[in-house]
Amino acid sequence: MNNRIIRLLVSFLAAVALMVVLCVLTPEQDPPRILVLLGGVLPGGLIQGFTYFLFFFGMSEVFHTSKRLTYEADAFTAKLLPEEENWILSEEDVNQLKLNMQKMERSQKFLLTDLIKKACTKYRLGKSSSEVLGLVDSQINIYKSKIDGEQSFMRYTAWAIPSVGFIGTVLGIAGALGYADQAGSTEGLKLVTDMLGVAFDTTLVALFLSIILVFSMHFLEKKEEDLFSDMSSYMNENLINRFYK
Repeated sequence: MNNRIIRLLVSFLAAVALMVVLCVLTPEQDPPRILVLLGGVLPGGLIQGFTYFLFFFGMSEVFHTSKRLTYEADAFTAKLLPEEENWILSEEDVNQLKLNMQKMERSQKFLLTDLIKKACTKYRLGKSSSEVLGLVDSQINIYKSKIDGEQSFMRYTAWAIPSVGFIGTVLGIAGALGYADQAGSTEGLKLVTDMLGVAFDTTLVALFLSIILVFSMHFLEKKEEDLFSDMSSYMNENLINRFYK
């Protein structure tokens, strides 16, 4: 939770810094359309600023989870289980494996080491490969559910970004309607078009950022699926199928 608060703070500061840069670069007279689109004109650009904050926070959640998945995948390179062909695990070997995992976790803990410990304990109690297989499958589902639960903020952010953009659209259209009675004059027409510009700019920026975030989330989901699929295969090939029958 503390790490998430830090990510929230960093995302807020990054959004503020970006808005400051955009406002400094945007001249008061005839500002470039791209800078107006990005939110360089206040107060109209505040919606884009909030969108940037949500985007930075969502991407920080993606990077955090991706880093964790990479860390968990590193366990496969530690050769936690015997990988030699025709290696059969006796009951003594299983006991030693559990002790090895307990020793390793004093300095470095992985989901895989925890899973191996639980599988070894289950085998010692029942001497049944099928029971161990069932435990491995259920435990992997528990790990997956826990990681999925930690991504709830990420999913909320992906939903919130386009929603904030649509709020900006509603506000912009409402503002334009407020100046509709002045549309007959040059100044009034400019006010109407400026507010309509705000309406569509906020949605365009929000949808663009949402596309990037959702793509990153799908990439992350694939990485997560690969991790747990590899974990199941690794346990089956190098532990469950090697139990002495």
